[in-house]
Amino acid sequence: MKITFLVNQYARISGGNRALFEYANRLQRKGCEVRWFVMPPRVKWSRPLKKIKTYFDDGTIKPASSVDWMENSLPIEILPRKDAALIPDADVFVATAWQTAEFAATLPEKAGRKFYFIQHHESLWMRDQKTAEQTYQLPFQKIVISTWLGDLLRDQYGQSAHVLVTPVNSEVFYPAEKIWNSPRRVCMLHHDYDWKGFDDGIAAIQQTRAAGETVNLVVFGEKLADPAPLFRKAGFDFEYHYRPTKEKLRDIYASSDIYLCPSWHEGLGMPPMEAMACGSALVTTDTGGCRDYAIDGETALVSPPKDASALSQNLLSLLRDEQLLFALAERGQKKILSMNWDTNCNELLELFKNKR
Repeated sequence: MKITFLVNQYARISGGNRALFEYANRLQRKGCEVRWFVMPPRVKWSRPLKKIKTYFDDGTIKPASSVDWMENSLPIEILPRKDAALIPDADVFVATAWQTAEFAATLPEKAGRKFYFIQHHESLWMRDQKTAEQTYQLPFQKIVISTWLGDLLRDQYGQSAHVLVTPVNSEVFYPAEKIWNSPRRVCMLHHDYDWKGFDDGIAAIQQTRAAGETVNLVVFGEKLADPAPLFRKAGFDFEYHYRPTKEKLRDIYASSDIYLCPSWHEGLGMPPMEAMACGSALVTTDTGGCRDYAIDGETALVSPPKDASALSQNLLSLLRDEQLLFALAERGQKKILSMNWDTNCNELLELFKNKR
């Protein structure tokens, strides 16, 4: 089976791209002929590409190989322009963002049966919401990464979708002997998107400290090399890791007692899931996508988005109740590890093969 993936240009490597690459690599290992294209103009990857395919205007291609953030990855091919003639004939074509779906709509049937892999409700942060919303009406078979996204497509757009919840890579993020800290270590992601809720998370930590509890905050991110502005805004210093490798990130998760997710919305939310796989208890907002793994009082403590006080109260609950902390961490880890890549990849391949 010939399968083409098309991704949009990104200023940095995203969790969504990493998950799609995992599918593409696994499908290739199953004997599929897989190709991976990036929309023009040339993407500025945050980690250097070892080798890339880049088209010249005459249609010839430079040599290609893999990227350093995926093992055994298939070549990346960067399109110089949106031209259907540059897209190969295939059995399946996978659009992965609203821009790629728009382009896919112009492609002939020989490009492959069209699928739309939706990993977030992109219109939530776009100025022109209708641009993304219109792509949800395209006559492609939709795949979504969370039940929330599936419900949203059905209720708001009248579209059906196949739910395929992205698993954690258990070869990277796995259970290890847990060391609990005193004072507790609370881990959080820094991102420049406001909807990631970093300011809300800092406010929750500030309120938690004001309530008399000592916590050590651990932050990782890839946008800001110098955390000094974050320290000044928060009013205190904290442990900060810039663009940690996956091995370092596993160590960060494993050494943390609580993972704090203050996002306003998430298509799914991989960092919380990775932290849970490594044994951290989860305190999160109701991001929508988290509902597939964050069950309030069972696998996590969940509060409304944009409510720093509620986040703080849930932090305080875990800081003051050791048994609850341990129980949530254990049940959360079990929930995450119940999902696996082999099952997902087989399900995706069967979906591609199904001539409905």
